Amino acid sequence: ISLRSLLAASEKAACIAQLCRQEETLFSLLIEEKRGADKNKKFLQDFKTLADVLIQEVIKHDFPELQDHICGEESNKFENSLGEIVVVRVCPTQQETAALLQKVLDRKQMAAELLAAAVHREVMLSDPALDNVDVTICTESLAVWIDPIDSTNQYIRGCGNVMPVNGIYPSGLHSALVLIGVYNRHSGEPVLGIINEPFFQEELTAHRRGGGPH
Repeated sequence: ISLRSLLAASEKAACIAQLCRQEETLFSLLIEEKRGADKNKKFLQDFKTLADVLIQEVIKHDFPELQDHICGEESNKFENSLGEIVVVRVCPTQQETAALLQKVLDRKQMAAELLAAAVHREVMLSDPALDNVDVTICTESLAVWIDPIDSTNQYIRGCGNVMPVNGIYPSGLHSALVLIGVYNRHSGEPVLGIINEPFFQEELTAHRRGGGPH
């Protein structure tokens, strides 16, 4: 597993998070209230989004050698408005993934195809600083913890005009992060971490927000 591959995975995850926020009709479909054992007691209302689940499944798909050692907090079971339980996963082809997502999205084909395209796209990183860094780690004793969208409540409800405090956004859309942590699965010691800020900056050409990994 390499630093570049982890960064690419985090950037793909960020693109999925951005897409779900950009498409207002899509975004309204992707919110499901957590109930029972899945409910986070910190909030009166806590939510699981399809973006969360998709990002988690993308990481599993992109690192098959770590398939049994990738952990996250989200269940990949999703209930649509018809009461159908769908197990969300990344299928072998984009078309198959789109067909699966249509079941979650109440047969809305365009929305499913947009998400499937983001899931299956190949991310190309162009960063001169990264070209000078060669970090590759043997996966034999590694495990990965993924928090697909940290601060999910802020991701769903967050405003884009919150001002930073000492360079850190205390709340709002900017505080939603994609977190990937690599650790030794035997000792629990941390090895490598990726923080991606999907909504770090606003593009001037459109009402979209973009970010990047750190």
